[in-house]
Amino acid sequence: MTIEITGQIELTYDESSPEFKEALDGYQEVIEKGGDKVSMLKHVAFYVTRFGTDGMIEGVGYVGYNGRKPTEEPNSGIMVSEDCDEFDFDVR
Repeated sequence: MTIEITGQIELTYDESSPEFKEALDGYQEVIEKGGDKVSMLKHVAFYVTRFGTDGMIEGVGYVGYNGRKPTEEPNSGIMVSEDCDEFDFDVR
């Protein structure tokens, strides 16, 4: 049996914010040398789908959820929309 999962995760951020710049620097240092914002945001989306929004994302920091900034540091400057857990499952 194969189960196909589809959905979307909306991430918002301000590229010029100190938090986002620090998160990108950390990502490039710890996860992917020379990585860009797109690869970092994919990394964030992967973590959010696997582990949710409560924990720290390795190499990036904490993300906000549904308009609420994270209460712990480092704040990545990335916000996840409330629809991040709405997925469709297709069994084949």
